[in-house]
Amino acid sequence: MLKAENLHYSFPNNQVLRGLDLELSEGSICGLVGPSGGGKSVLLKILGNVWEPQHGSVSHGELTDEQISLMFQEGALFDSMTVFDNIAFPLVAGNVPVLASVDDEIELVRSRVEEILGYVGLKHAAFKVPSQLSGGMRRRISLARALVSRPRLILLDDPTSGLDPVASSVIMELIRDLHQEYKPTMLLVSHDLRRLLPTVEQLFALFDGKIQFSGKVTEIATEAPRGVVDFIACRYDLNAESSQEMHPLE
Repeated sequence: MLKAENLHYSFPNNQVLRGLDLELSEGSICGLVGPSGGGKSVLLKILGNVWEPQHGSVSHGELTDEQISLMFQEGALFDSMTVFDNIAFPLVAGNVPVLASVDDEIELVRSRVEEILGYVGLKHAAFKVPSQLSGGMRRRISLARALVSRPRLILLDDPTSGLDPVASSVIMELIRDLHQEYKPTMLLVSHDLRRLLPTVEQLFALFDGKIQFSGKVTEIATEAPRGVVDFIACRYDLNAESSQEMHPLE
């Protein structure tokens, strides 16, 4: 459903992608990990059609741009809009199916926005503007906006960044619930491996500009290169009896 081949991308004096290949199966939920500054956000922007690769290609199959949603690491909210209008933007920009009447479409937008506001715990903030909210709350708004139109491909760049442990768990549960409900293809970048790894079906490890490991979490210890194993092991207990068990950092 999504296939990237031989992707290259460089900044001055920094080549972040070096012939990267990646393929996501339709309906899968996958994680992407790697060191800070290693190109994860760049890759998501390329996969989300925000940036063009300098070399290589990305195929989304039959998906249109309206069926692809990217949650930016930096949030990218509209400061002059209320929380409600920020979240509604993907719907009013053309993603809502044409219904029998304008009133029906307005009601659909209202109900979807209110539903997702409830999921992320921000109903009380619907008519505030982003500058009135904490960083963690703005992260939740960004996530809600990425999910509200029920896109077929969802790319989430560190959705729990800036959130406390309780809020992070709630957000990951929301992501799991929505994936289970209608099976979009999802790729999540996160530094919070305690919550990411029990959530995903497949893990990609981006090191030195390429995908150095692609497989199940249970295969990391035996199949991944030593550097990838060490990186993950210091953040997550690879010897857990169950991949669903989460462990605190040492």
